[in-house]
Amino acid sequence: MDLDDIYRQYLHDIYRYLYSLCQSKPLAEDLMQDTFYKAHFALLNGTIQDIKPWLFKVAYYTYIDHERKNKRITMEEQVDIIHYITPESQIVESESFQILIQYLNTLSFNEKHAIILCDVNGCSHEEAAAILNLKINTIKSHLFRGRRKMRELIKEGVVNDG
Repeated sequence: MDLDDIYRQYLHDIYRYLYSLCQSKPLAEDLMQDTFYKAHFALLNGTIQDIKPWLFKVAYYTYIDHERKNKRITMEEQVDIIHYITPESQIVESESFQILIQYLNTLSFNEKHAIILCDVNGCSHEEAAAILNLKINTIKSHLFRGRRKMRELIKEGVVNDG
């Protein structure tokens, strides 16, 4: 499978995943571009057996690298970039997705990522464990606790601003 096919197949999934992590459309677009840039060079140097979890892992570490480099810069200091109206941006802007993100932000780091990977992006427990460098049983525990907390939050209708 060449990079163009991979890009077309996983573009929306990677964008949604990165947006759910950074909650900034311009930043998610930049991180997505960096992810596919890194993927291009990795694919030139060898073959990747299971593209989807590997690509999510590249996206995850691209996000982590960005956060480490920019941890002193606040969101207010970042320059807003003009963005185009796309199907992705319409989905992201929908009220239900925004509420979901707010609920997810109340969870622990690992619970949030386990739910985003497994429930939102359809990764298997094994794929999520590989992406986050955790054991499968640990992923299952984080999913169980995160889902339970999400159900409680949804029942109560409570959204905490993180």
